[in-house]
Order: sequence, then C-alpha cells, then structure tokens
Amino acid sequence: MGERKGIEPTLDFPDPKVAPNSLAGAGTSSDLSSRVLASLKSLGYAHVSEAHAHEQFEEIARRLGSIALRTDLAITPTRNSIVYKPHEINLHQDNPAMNVLGWYCVRQDQFDGSARLLDVGDVGDYFSRDEMEIMKRTNVGYPDPDSSRHNPDVGLTAHLFWPLLTEKPTRTEVYYVPWLLIDAYDEQQSRVLEKFAEYLRRKEANELITIRLKAGESLFIDNNRILHGRGPIQEDSKRFLKRVWIKIRG
Repeated sequence: MGERKGIEPTLDFPDPKVAPNSLAGAGTSSDLSSRVLASLKSLGYAHVSEAHAHEQFEEIARRLGSIALRTDLAITPTRNSIVYKPHEINLHQDNPAMNVLGWYCVRQDQFDGSARLLDVGDVGDYFSRDEMEIMKRTNVGYPDPDSSRHNPDVGLTAHLFWPLLTEKPTRTEVYYVPWLLIDAYDEQQSRVLEKFAEYLRRKEANELITIRLKAGESLFIDNNRILHGRGPIQEDSKRFLKRVWIKIRG
C-alpha cells in the first residue's frame, strides 16, 4: 500500500505490478471494503492497486459509511481553492468531522501527482500529559461546510474551530492545517505548536509515505490520523481524481 520515501514508476494506465502494502487481487465490493477497513485500522490508509471501476470505488465508500461530499479534482484556473491549483499542497487534514477520505484516479499527472501521507497516530508517545492537555484546548480552523457562508469562488470565507488533539477511549486523534492556525494562541499553546511542527518535520524526513495512483486505482485514508498533501504539478496537468468525504456510522 505505497512506499516510504519513494515514488512508483510513472504510468498513465493500470499496471499489473503490485506495490508493497497494496490491496490487490480481484474481489467483490464487500470483500474489498472489508480489506480497506482492516487496512485503515492497522495502517491508517488503504491503497487499492487492483484496477477497478469508479462504480466499485463508490460502492466501497458507501460500505465504509455515509458519503458526505463528492468532489472532482482537476486543475481549474477559475476555482480559488488550493486543490484546483498546480502548487504544492502541504501536509494537512480535511474537515475533521469526516473520518475517511477517498480518492479514485481517473487520470494521473504525466510526471508525478503522488499523494504524500504522514501517520501521526503515535502522537501520544512524543508529548507529555501536560502538553497533551494544552493541545486539547488549542484550536485550529476549518472551512465552514455551509457553502452559503464559505465559498472562496464567490469571495465568502468562514471558519469553524476544532482542537488540535482529541482523546478517544481507544485512540488519540489529531487535526492540523498549517495555514489555518489562528492568531490568538497563548504562550503555552504557541510553544506546543512549535514542538508539534518539529515533530511533523522529523516524521516527514523519515516516515513520509508516497503513493502515485494509476488510472483505475484508489486510496482511502483515516482523516483523523493521517496528514496528506502532494507536490507541485504542471499548470497543464491532466490529473483528474474523484474525491469523497466519508462519515463512519457510529
């Protein structure tokens, strides 16, 4: 399911070669969704490298939970969000109320277009109990999902807030977007944010996962555990992905 510190060969069409840690082999949507869910729980991500139709991707997503949003991702000069631009997208997370993100590759960039993933599921091993309590009261912005209030294409901007750290009975969840940090942090919060940024830099240097989807492949990630991004692509890139936001039931 991807490689650490490496990129798969560039191909525009599905290739029978299987990358390490990928889910391959023909199977029903039920079987694949079970394997995707198991991989999400163990690794935080699932790369389905066996070529499949977009309809099967949608079926897998529906079996994981409720699809809250569908988005077509392609370079679109008339759109204002960074996801439609060719510039690098730094590691971040999407709407924290969404548990799983999924991407289906219709057409890959001719040169790269790899997804970059970083697992922060071990965050509790790197911060003291006092620091984690500070992180739980350190808010990060996220775009208001109501398009009548937040719609960059028509000049509307509105943000809600979510804690950097949320402790659940079975795990610790993270929400971080470096460009949506707020201005009103106290000294303790500023200090722990600096330490968190350094934690990310060290992990990125040693543990970054890159997955270059081929046409007909898909990728799912645990949005409350995995940060994602991508490098810059060409302004005339033909890269086209279909993204879903999934809310897990219960």
